Amino acid sequence: MFEVRLSPHGEFDNSARAYDHITVEPIAAAMGAEIKGVQVASLSDAAFAELRDALWRHKMVFLSDQTITHADHEAFGARFGDFAVDAYTQGVEGHRNVHPLIKEADTRSKALFGSGWHTDSPFLDEPPSVTILRSVETPPYGGDTVWANSALAYRMLSPAMQEMLRPLKVHMSARANAWTQEKVSGKALAFASDERRCAAFEGNLHPLVRTHPITGERALYVDEVYAIGIDGMAFEESRPIIQFLTRHITQHAFTCRLRWKPGMIAMWDNRTALHLAANDYDGFRREMYRTTMVGERPA
Repeated sequence: MFEVRLSPHGEFDNSARAYDHITVEPIAAAMGAEIKGVQVASLSDAAFAELRDALWRHKMVFLSDQTITHADHEAFGARFGDFAVDAYTQGVEGHRNVHPLIKEADTRSKALFGSGWHTDSPFLDEPPSVTILRSVETPPYGGDTVWANSALAYRMLSPAMQEMLRPLKVHMSARANAWTQEKVSGKALAFASDERRCAAFEGNLHPLVRTHPITGERALYVDEVYAIGIDGMAFEESRPIIQFLTRHITQHAFTCRLRWKPGMIAMWDNRTALHLAANDYDGFRREMYRTTMVGERPA
């Protein structure tokens, strides 16, 4: 008997709302949109409120042709609230909340920071809400980032599966990510301090289905990088569930993809989206900077 894979349908609404101060153009059916007509360094309060609303709706939004400094980047991030703890870096000189993500042209590695499907730092007690990433130097091709809509993926599950998953808690830890990085690259994953390394390895239990504190949307909160088990289950029991859900979330129909150019700024909602950075640009330099904004304990 042959299995026919059916494409998800019926729940796709990534249409843009009408705004007074920004223009929004969706880039895919599942998620993602481009914001046009504004510069983040000089956004009015009204325009920022519309951009933030568009972010919650589209899960990822981006802007092109933005010329900003580290100080501008930090100031823009602060409009979303406090900065999150970064387990891996202390930031650039003079701007501790702006973290470099740089791969030199002569770097060769099978493992790249962010190259697996993940949500940012879910091992924290209060994982980041929003990540803001800006590009300074990009490859002529390759180095794209892909996002997957985990709220849409939850809605596409059967009612019986949704009911089974809602009470469960997933164990998020950096242990598996550190082991993978060291095995592939031969180098230990760097942490900002031993204290942060220990806390990241211990991790936290979070709802496998979390509710967005602003929109009320339910979303799957699980990934292939940090999810190491389900509370109350043996590894052999939890692993097939985690693998199924990660494959389900990241199927092509639930994703959008961004081809970076210098001067872009992308931001995404870690509560409702996974992302992946492709490691396919050996021989080219890629220079990016990110800020992450503090979130709440998932509920």
